[in-house]
Amino acid sequence: MGKGHIISVDESRCNRCGLCRKDCPHDIWAITDLGAGTTKQDCLKCGHCVAICPQNAVSISGFEDAPEEIIHDIRPAPETLLAMMKGRRSIRHFTQQDVPPELIEKIIEAGRYTPTGLNRQGVSYVVLRKDKDEYERIAVSWFRKLRPFIGIFMKHFRHLHIDDHFFFKGAPVVIVIKSEKGATGVIDGALAASAMELMARSYGLGVLYLGFFPIIARISRKLNRMLSAVSKGKVVTTLVLGYPAVKYHRTAQRERPRIQFV
Repeated sequence: MGKGHIISVDESRCNRCGLCRKDCPHDIWAITDLGAGTTKQDCLKCGHCVAICPQNAVSISGFEDAPEEIIHDIRPAPETLLAMMKGRRSIRHFTQQDVPPELIEKIIEAGRYTPTGLNRQGVSYVVLRKDKDEYERIAVSWFRKLRPFIGIFMKHFRHLHIDDHFFFKGAPVVIVIKSEKGATGVIDGALAASAMELMARSYGLGVLYLGFFPIIARISRKLNRMLSAVSKGKVVTTLVLGYPAVKYHRTAQRERPRIQFV
């Protein structure tokens, strides 16, 4: 997360309700006769104080975007959301229809607003479009070399045909999700990817998670260097995006969940 974020209070608006203090996870607020104020600036900058203030008296500097008003009671029907999640499939066949840049931005926006540990906001994204074939060529070359070793542990890989589009499947867009190193880095990136997949599917796009591409991105110095041109960090996962060229008619069966109520 960037530096230079300062919390301030507009005293003319503050009514000393104390909601900022009650909702603060770091207990940095004090309420006096003059109004509310912070006892220190060293906090997560999570924005709860800004979001909960009914008077819009609290602000945090240093962000490009202003807070947006929350429209309450707008949420998908539970049955619709569950049906959407149960009906998801990993898509490996895509049409040649391009994905507009504004849709890509909306998908990444879903990742941007996904929670991160300690509010680090350390997830970054590399969007591969025009030059994605060069990234795939390097990854495929590495994977062909590694397949004999992978086949020792995963027998179904021994006779797998690896063509030039083994990873990206001819899809128009690939988003590589990276995260800063740290205890929550992998979790932060994975959560962002999950939110992004739901957003992509709401636009009618198909999504494929790549498991081996992030591994190769860490092994190959060239690929790692190419993916680190703008942002550092570890490649957590990769989403292949495009309009599906296939249609599934029913859900896939799953084992019953193991649940323990205590």
